[in-house]
Amino acid sequence: MNEGWANLSPKDGFIVTQQAYLSDFDQKILTYLYQPIIGAKAFSLFLTLWTEMRPDVVRSQRKSHLELLDILNSDLPEFFSSRQKLEGIGLLKTYEGQDSVGRFFVYQLCKPASPSSFFKDGLLSSLLLQVVGESRFSELANQFKLVQTKTKDLKNVSTDFLTAFHISEQTLKEPSSLIQETQAEFKKADQSAANQQVTLASDNFDFKLLKELLSKGFTKWQSVNEAQRLILTEHLLYGIDEVEMARQISQATDLVSNQLDTKKLQQQISNNFATKQGQNQIYASSNTQEFSNPTSQVTKQTGATLTKDDLELIKAAKSYAPATYLENLKMAIHGGYVTYGEKQILKELIDRNLFPVSVVNILISYIVLDREATTLPAKLVDTMANSWSRAHVTTPEAAILQIKQFAKDKTVKRARTTTKRPIAKETLPDWAKNEKNNSQSVTIKKDDQDRLKQRLNELRHQHKEGS
Repeated sequence: MNEGWANLSPKDGFIVTQQAYLSDFDQKILTYLYQPIIGAKAFSLFLTLWTEMRPDVVRSQRKSHLELLDILNSDLPEFFSSRQKLEGIGLLKTYEGQDSVGRFFVYQLCKPASPSSFFKDGLLSSLLLQVVGESRFSELANQFKLVQTKTKDLKNVSTDFLTAFHISEQTLKEPSSLIQETQAEFKKADQSAANQQVTLASDNFDFKLLKELLSKGFTKWQSVNEAQRLILTEHLLYGIDEVEMARQISQATDLVSNQLDTKKLQQQISNNFATKQGQNQIYASSNTQEFSNPTSQVTKQTGATLTKDDLELIKAAKSYAPATYLENLKMAIHGGYVTYGEKQILKELIDRNLFPVSVVNILISYIVLDREATTLPAKLVDTMANSWSRAHVTTPEAAILQIKQFAKDKTVKRARTTTKRPIAKETLPDWAKNEKNNSQSVTIKKDDQDRLKQRLNELRHQHKEGS
């Protein structure tokens, strides 16, 4: 499968835009909270793109990636890896276009999460904790806490707006047409930005049912509602239904504050999964109806066919959560267990919302079965996910056909390379060309034989004396 960066050329142009306003405080959030997670190179890429952003974007005046690589002192693989990290964590959106000049990319910078949202997000806070450790994590949390002064016993003597600024009632009631048009434009921009927020598919998880189940306990729903993204990720990764999730949440609730402890919830679910080695947790995919006829749509588009084994694999991929699916594969082939690192790789992949879990399972099958990997390599998972995303793979059928096409292309490429390669003619040495010399036995003169025997006798005599 082609490396993702191989599809990018230094000649390709790029344009930088922003999804929301970026401030100096956003840079502080990026420096202290995001940089430990994404690394210095991805952080540098974001800041560089920030400086390349212009208010009036003109496609014809775009720069090339070669200029960007020179600024970053980076090559394409490093640049692409950094870009993926920014995309995965929600700081960058990438769009590809083509015009008469050639191919170009639009890099849309996204506003980082506020400190409050960051630390409430189970995935982001867990990643930060994993990188910096508990001591530094607590320091950062205290650093970004907004300290409010108690004002209950104080009197508010602030001046209101209309007292400080004199505006006629007529102006307020009937704003000018220019103001109305401007307001409409900003409202449209806000709605567009809101629609672009990344959310995980949740058709098969009922939060209303979860709320009803938790209403019988003491967990505050607001803390659960704020952790929806984390709950969905854990549900997709481990195949946990609403009843089991409610039980896990209740056990992970702080008894003093009645707030959900997201860190404890993740550890709890991970430990619970680890103790159930070999057990099958059935996952009812929300896309079951979509795949009711496996060969109909995909095969018409590609001309390829799915075998009976392929259909069995697809059936299994739709029946299990990724963590359980990987565990079962390992136990069936060479034993072992799902490592913490593998859980994190799968969790991050699911959180990117690129594929349904059935496609994730096909990806796991390819790496474990075809590539014979004992553990999931993060780099290979990222490479495949990026390639499949570019190929618009959205079903397990399409994923299998993508694998077959890759194998076919690889075979053709190898055959072409072998055909073009010049055949080296070996030149034999003279002694090998002479058949007489080659077949003739080597004889030793009698004098040489006598000297050899004499030397052997001397060595034996020396050995006896030494003993």
